[in-house]
Amino acid sequence: MKTIQDYLTDPRMLNDPDMAAALEPVKEIHAARLMIQDETAGMTAAEKAAYHKKNAAALFSDLGLPLPEYVNLSGQGKLKPRQPVTQ
Repeated sequence: MKTIQDYLTDPRMLNDPDMAAALEPVKEIHAARLMIQDETAGMTAAEKAAYHKKNAAALFSDLGLPLPEYVNLSGQGKLKPRQPVTQ
């Protein structure tokens, strides 16, 4: 598995003239985006959701924080418009 440092020397980064002129934090963010793009290439939406949920759980665990509670709002239908209040 490639690291952010590996992606900073990736040809996609080195051959991009805008990245050559960018500040270092911008380069690191772009490298992280390339890494995620490569790791999730070919995944279905459900697989990507599971991937990001697993990484979020690892981050919360590393920080010693409780895991977030996810809410599933699917299947509730469309929102119903409210009637305007008249006085």
